[in-house]
Amino acid sequence: MSVPFSFNAKRMNGVFMVHNAKLTVLAGLISRHEHLFRCPICSTPLKMDGSRSMICGSKHCFDLSKDGYVNLIPHAVRSKYNKELFTSRRETSLHGLFDPLIDAIRDKIEDVAPSRSGELRILDAGCGEGSHLAAILSALQIPDASDILGIGMDIAKEGIRLAGKTGAPAIWCAADLAGSPFADRQFDVILNILSPANYQEFQRLLRHDGLMIKVIPGSRYLQEIRAMFHGGDENRPSSADGYTVDRPASATVSTTGRHVPATGRTSELFGRKFGGIDIQHVEYDMLVAGEALEHLLRMSPLSWGVPEAAIRKAAEQGPLRVTFDYDVLSGRLSE
Repeated sequence: MSVPFSFNAKRMNGVFMVHNAKLTVLAGLISRHEHLFRCPICSTPLKMDGSRSMICGSKHCFDLSKDGYVNLIPHAVRSKYNKELFTSRRETSLHGLFDPLIDAIRDKIEDVAPSRSGELRILDAGCGEGSHLAAILSALQIPDASDILGIGMDIAKEGIRLAGKTGAPAIWCAADLAGSPFADRQFDVILNILSPANYQEFQRLLRHDGLMIKVIPGSRYLQEIRAMFHGGDENRPSSADGYTVDRPASATVSTTGRHVPATGRTSELFGRKFGGIDIQHVEYDMLVAGEALEHLLRMSPLSWGVPEAAIRKAAEQGPLRVTFDYDVLSGRLSE
């Protein structure tokens, strides 16, 4: 009886050590940057309390998770996005599916970086499972930057749990954008990629002359999936559609980038909030088949409400060439 007990104890100890290491790294990162945070309840500064919690002057306490993130949501929330969706979304990113979009965002950040001295702080508001921010941090080439700090926040804890496992040098926060847990004027760059916006918060959080980057779907975004499940283009893309597709490693990618005038309600609102507006159109297509096609179909909100049998049948039909169409909006904080 002692053998299995000893084996299980070793396994449990190994898991504990991994989790403890994540907590140590996260606590160290937060300790060095705790000046960025404020309590989401009373807006007073948050400080590290030991290595397991953050606490404010009013004694509101927020715990660090063994999974590598800090929970800064003071109330219960519900999300339609579950663990399975986020897991599949993360897996698709490993195929380089979003590389053209990541490249466009990286270029915009690198353009602004030379005007910054010292640390470059990037917030991904609505980061999901963290794959976009992790890829951007990995791709950035800024020789003169003394340090690059990435912070990812999302209200969906299932996404943030996975983000904490990416190994990216970032601080991951379960947080509500409606009352974000950050002090005023702390970020050089804010990313808002296919996610709902809160422009009042973005304006509060950006440093003077900070860069705002928002990605919205173009008119051809996932049009093949839309036609498959909903017929034609009767359901136009929206920021809630998500970035939910996959490709096999052998897929061919073609990209086009062009600058276009701001159109649409989102672009017009963005233009009223920020100055020096630029909109870059990024469009490419990929051939998707097999397991990758099933991931594509299951990750997209376009499949919500579609019968399981219909999803399986679509996944078995063979290769599908899918269009990815984005407008990358960028602008400076205008005072």
